[in-house]
Amino acid sequence: MRRATAILILAAIPALAADHWVRLTAPDFEIYTTAGERQGRETIRHFEQVREFFLRASPVRSQGDSPLRIFQFDTESQYKPFRPGEFAVAYFVATPAREYIVMGDRASKDFGPAIHEYMHLIVRHSGLKLPTWLNEGWADVYSTLRPMGKETAVGDLLPDRMHSLATEQWLDFDTLTSVDTRSPTYHEASRVGIFYAESWALAHMLYLAPEYKDNFGKFVMALHSGKTSAEACEIAFGRSSAQVFQDLHAYLDRKKLYGQVFETRLANNDAEIVSSPVSEFDARLALADLMVAISKRDEAKAEYARLEKEQPGSADLDQSIGNLALWSRDFNTAREYYAKAYDAGNADPQLCYDLAILEREARQPPAKIIPMLERSLKSKPDFLAAKIQLGLIRIDARDFPGAISALMAIPKIAPQFAPSVYCGLAYARVETGDLEGAVQDVQTCHKWSKTDSDTTRADRIQKLIEARSKPSVAVRPGEKLQRVAGVARNLQCAQEGNRLQIAIGNRLVSFDLPEPDAVELPAAPTAKFSFTCGPLPPISIGIEFAPPRSAIETSAGIVRRLEY
Repeated sequence: MRRATAILILAAIPALAADHWVRLTAPDFEIYTTAGERQGRETIRHFEQVREFFLRASPVRSQGDSPLRIFQFDTESQYKPFRPGEFAVAYFVATPAREYIVMGDRASKDFGPAIHEYMHLIVRHSGLKLPTWLNEGWADVYSTLRPMGKETAVGDLLPDRMHSLATEQWLDFDTLTSVDTRSPTYHEASRVGIFYAESWALAHMLYLAPEYKDNFGKFVMALHSGKTSAEACEIAFGRSSAQVFQDLHAYLDRKKLYGQVFETRLANNDAEIVSSPVSEFDARLALADLMVAISKRDEAKAEYARLEKEQPGSADLDQSIGNLALWSRDFNTAREYYAKAYDAGNADPQLCYDLAILEREARQPPAKIIPMLERSLKSKPDFLAAKIQLGLIRIDARDFPGAISALMAIPKIAPQFAPSVYCGLAYARVETGDLEGAVQDVQTCHKWSKTDSDTTRADRIQKLIEARSKPSVAVRPGEKLQRVAGVARNLQCAQEGNRLQIAIGNRLVSFDLPEPDAVELPAAPTAKFSFTCGPLPPISIGIEFAPPRSAIETSAGIVRRLEY
């Protein structure tokens, strides 16, 4: 698994001079800080150890491969413009391009709230489907992660949660476990405290108590599969929800909760940390990107405009402007600014991929798009969507062997991509004469097709396979197609076969024309064309054809594809 790169910014007001900023980079983190190099190194060490814990000790290990950017504000005045609510000490937010953890001034000396949000990020990347109580409670348990040399402790008591449990009326098990982010309990100030407290306590017991912890993984997977919390208790622990809830009260009454210490071997990476000054421009750009993430798009757009006037031609700024335009569905502006960033050498894999998609939708030639996808994959070799698009665009380029090679190299196809991939493979195999392989792929395409357009595409390829299976029109192994353009003149019909005549300059050239199902026609023709014997309307027409099998044949070849 490619390791995620985390980016942590200890932000001050954007107006600080450039020499107030220090940038520290390590293999897994990048820190922009105004708190000094020493503080930056300490922060990197802490988060590296937390990350190592998740990799070695946590049952949830997937961390994704998108850069994580963490903002940590030192003062209330710095944090206030970015704080989503009065009580938000830290929070997680994401855009399609980046994920963020934002830490306010009250979290500047306590990493617990940030680790809580980090846990949400890990669960998000894992794909686990967890009820709200476990997502929040488990994150609270993890928020107590405490580096201890080469070990990490987890499970310390949370005084605020213990106070709520001791002074407030508890929610019953069914109410607690049925709360979601839309429930009134989740938003009512009078009840949200006890919801978080009970969620933490129950997760603490199930994850760390000796009589429960060995089957906690089974419990999580039961919930992931769609079971209720009560059903998951029976499956994993052999206890009813009432028994589990009774155990929870007893667990808290004994005034001593279980913690655990995990070994996390963490090498001294100080030598790998490199520091450098950061300009005010780059700091302001990072904060403007955060404004986009927290839905302050008008403010971000205004800041981008100011930055563009100060420093036109910045590839990073062009990318940010392009991102905002894309998410606002202003595709022309997105394409314009992405192209500027790309031409300046920007190799961000998502930017290259998004630009390739925009160029394809703008009907740009495959030769222009393929290098964009190749650059994307060079930066991120496991970028599944880019691999798929590269295979499909090679089909558009009529590079069928290249398309088959690219698509077959993908180890696992997600269901949402299956119709495009398998119908693409089926079509490419038809064009290379591998009808047996094409039949298998089109059947798989049919299996995964969920929409009318997917089914129509599969049916069209199925008909093409059946028509090309006849010896008279079969694709020869290694067949190399040629293409010409001219003006339609005549369709000669005869028992031994039909011939299409087109004018190419001053020459009249004839081609063998098989039955309609054996010929590919344009999906969106620009002119009307009918297979009617006799003179044809003089429309411009492109013909992709296979050369004749022998020198004695009188036609220029057999028509495989028509464009008009």
